[in-house]
Amino acid sequence: MKYCLRKQAIAAVLLLLLIGLTIPVMASSNVPVTPPGISTLAPISLSPELREKYSEQTKLVKVKATVAADGIIEGDVKVVLSSGDAAFDQAVVEALQKSVFTPAYTGDNQAVACSIILPLNVNVEKYVPEEEVTGETEQTKAGQ
Repeated sequence: MKYCLRKQAIAAVLLLLLIGLTIPVMASSNVPVTPPGISTLAPISLSPELREKYSEQTKLVKVKATVAADGIIEGDVKVVLSSGDAAFDQAVVEALQKSVFTPAYTGDNQAVACSIILPLNVNVEKYVPEEEVTGETEQTKAGQ
């Protein structure tokens, strides 16, 4: 009985040593990466209806995207936190797909693909409806 317990204790110690040795090895293989950044953000094209609806508001949309080593969005952009309006979210996604990023870099300056989550606060400017242009202006009316 003592022999069996001793054998289990030795096996447990060996297992702990093995786990203890592999964790630092796995941790050292994680090379520090400088995250990607936005180089040029494409304008967000909102329809007149959306601009009027969210006039003078700031809407938060969080998206997850993979920035390729060349600084372009790779694959699909996923909405992690919605603004509450699918059309608004889609306009943000389309703008990100047209944007240019600086890629992520490893410690030895190698550009690599990297997934990021971007919280975007979209400030919708005051909506001013466009006036219809008619053939007559105020000056032509006054001149008559």
